[in-house]
Amino acid sequence: MAQSDLDMKKMMILFQRRYNSIYEVSRLTDQLADALARKDEVSISMVLEMRAEELAKFDECTGEIWGMCAGADVEIVQRIRFLITSEPAEGAGESLEEKKIYEIRRKTQAVIDQLRILDERLNRRMAGEKSYYKTAAK
Repeated sequence: MAQSDLDMKKMMILFQRRYNSIYEVSRLTDQLADALARKDEVSISMVLEMRAEELAKFDECTGEIWGMCAGADVEIVQRIRFLITSEPAEGAGESLEEKKIYEIRRKTQAVIDQLRILDERLNRRMAGEKSYYKTAAK
């Protein structure tokens, strides 16, 4: 098995881990909404902490993916960058692993888009006039 095949398989695993983490953040955000509705301060605090841990896992996987570029030959680096930065809805990939990476990226982006909407709604409800989204919209 070629080195680039090993890299693509490892990358596929890392993208799946990223997806799992962002999916968990989404699930925890739903729990956060419930805790906010109940005004359960203890649950709110715990869920926010768990969300932060999952986001750290997401960032760690992203760092590992970019770290794969270090020391790799130029062709592999270009393929990795393309996989990471191209629009997931437009990519098809050449190998089975690349196609799976694009599929995982599409699923991840869908979860992020839904999460962003819910997070904005929760942030506005919690922070009111001091909401991040209130100032970001100006």
